Amino acid sequence: MSSTALQTLSNSVKTPNLKLLCFIWMNILVSFSIGRAQNMDTELFVRAPDSTQVLTLINRSRELHKKKQQDSLEFALAQQAILLAEQLNDTLLMARANDNLGLLYRYHKNYSTAFAYHQRAYEWIENKSVDKLYKMIFANNAGVASRYNQKYATAVDFYMKALQLAEEEEDLRNIAIASNGIGNALSQIPGKQKEALAYFNRSLKAEQQRGNKLGTAMNYLSIADYHIETENYVLAKSYLNRLLRINQEMNSVFGLAIAYEYLGLTYLKENKNLTQAVIYYKKALAGYVQLENSHKEAEVLHQLGHTFLNRKNYTQASNYIQQSQKLATTNKQTAVLQGNHELLAQLHEEQNKFADALKHYKWAQAYADSLKIHEQNVKIDALTKQYNLAKKENEIALLKKDKALQAVKLANQNELLARRNLISFFLGISLLFILIILYLQYRNYKERKTTNARINQEEKEKLNAIYERNLAQAEILVTRLRVNPHFLFNSLNAITYLIQIKQNEKAIKYLKLFSRYTRMVLETSKQHVISLPEELKLANYYLQLEENRFEQDLEILFIGDNNPEIQEVKIPPLLLQPFLENAIWHGLMLSDKKKKKISVNINHNTTKTSISITDNGIGRQPKPSSQKKHKSMGVSIIKERIELYNKSFQGEITYKIVDLKDEQQAPQGTQVILSIYPQKKTEKNIAFAE
Repeated sequence: MSSTALQTLSNSVKTPNLKLLCFIWMNILVSFSIGRAQNMDTELFVRAPDSTQVLTLINRSRELHKKKQQDSLEFALAQQAILLAEQLNDTLLMARANDNLGLLYRYHKNYSTAFAYHQRAYEWIENKSVDKLYKMIFANNAGVASRYNQKYATAVDFYMKALQLAEEEEDLRNIAIASNGIGNALSQIPGKQKEALAYFNRSLKAEQQRGNKLGTAMNYLSIADYHIETENYVLAKSYLNRLLRINQEMNSVFGLAIAYEYLGLTYLKENKNLTQAVIYYKKALAGYVQLENSHKEAEVLHQLGHTFLNRKNYTQASNYIQQSQKLATTNKQTAVLQGNHELLAQLHEEQNKFADALKHYKWAQAYADSLKIHEQNVKIDALTKQYNLAKKENEIALLKKDKALQAVKLANQNELLARRNLISFFLGISLLFILIILYLQYRNYKERKTTNARINQEEKEKLNAIYERNLAQAEILVTRLRVNPHFLFNSLNAITYLIQIKQNEKAIKYLKLFSRYTRMVLETSKQHVISLPEELKLANYYLQLEENRFEQDLEILFIGDNNPEIQEVKIPPLLLQPFLENAIWHGLMLSDKKKKKISVNINHNTTKTSISITDNGIGRQPKPSSQKKHKSMGVSIIKERIELYNKSFQGEITYKIVDLKDEQQAPQGTQVILSIYPQKKTEKNIAFAE
């Protein structure tokens, strides 16, 4: 059932709709009755084909091929996928099923038949509006099958089609695949070798742009192989050394073995430094032994025998050839066996053992004939499978006709039976249907009653929360107004004093700074919270006003205020000023130090923002009785403001005061650490100053 149908049914349960429920029940009744009638003669029916069946058959045939146990079954499943796709008349499915069968034939080295299926797959969708990726895949597969079948011109044609599509889509992966395929095909056509090299380089460039080390390695190998064939051994070694490095980076044992094998081949064909060829072949052999790849072991052992034969070291040559023979016999590697007999024939001929040489020459010819017979058997097997497929298609066509006749007869019987069953079944279920409607109506009544009660309760809680928030914000505003007049009164007195002593320029400068501070206070007065940079700006204005008013040698330092991330941190306005006031009045003013310092350090991370206010004053200690105490209202207001903020907003603010002391425990100043958390802490441990 679709999501839309489920939603409709869900809505109908919440608010019963008689017409909708009747429609649903009628469909259920009809389906049930027809289903019962059809079950009477199920042997006449097979499951109707669908796309899932086709894809399952394709995947299953691939799995069987990987197991390498049931060749006939894998082909049967792949052919069945094609027949089902044709019944569905789904163009893309038919193409995919044909391409899959082509791959299976290619894996079994039947390249001509493989090409036919790949070609058919491509032609099915060539002019259809389908994903171009499928067109590229099918064209590349047709190119591969043609190239393996030595139809190089046809291979180039299909690779070119794939390349054109890949360029239109800017698909680097398929540009690399098609270019490499064209290079391999052209390298087999006389006079086209230079063109082949250009396509290898193009494929290499695409793989490097993709950052695909494996593809890059494959192209290094193709280019090196081209240079070996053209006897440009210097360039061949250059690319093989690059191949060696990239496989070392990938830590690929197989890749390293391939690189060593081709380096050995280069030195063998160059025939100048056969000792180096032996070294590389032995490294390749060690890699294949580690991977337990006996087929490649047999091939490398053959090449080692060839190398020692060229060096006239007949004992070693014979030893390696015999080892290769054992593995090739076990693996049924006919081509390797043929090559070994050819080498042994040459070895015995050079030793003047002409009878043994003739014997091995005959064996080599026998294996050559065996290869030809095997190729013929493969072709015969392919023709047999094609014949069986055609025969099966005809049988299925006859089955379809017979099935259609049986379906007509059964349909007539079902129609009569369905009418009888429908009436009796509908009468029996009508009572149950009415009871369900009554139950749903009763349940909805109870749900509506419960929902209304919950909504009313939530409304009450919401109004109460709004009331408490407004009350808390009003309290915050009152406490703020208690802070501001304290500083304003002192600042106005300072300006009056400067005018009285006729320091007009200083008074004007002080008045400008004071006006900026006052304007900023007025601008933020309607806000419950402001950004941390704004609060730091207010704090800076305040410190400058205090510095000017008391004419102290005061060093003011702000650290971390340029961090752009603190713009998102919110804080009640003028929260820092009481701390700064205490630091100046109760710490620095009473200190006899020549250099008085006060610093504001901001440290921000994702979990909290810390603001440290540090002074080098006298610290918190009893003042001399002769010293007039400065009555600060800020300490009590700080507690109130923080408590109100923590009640009213999502975040949380805490602070603590640290007494700074030297090694002799003498006071060195005071540090206030104020922490701002974006979320409420799970455990309350708010520390307030004494």
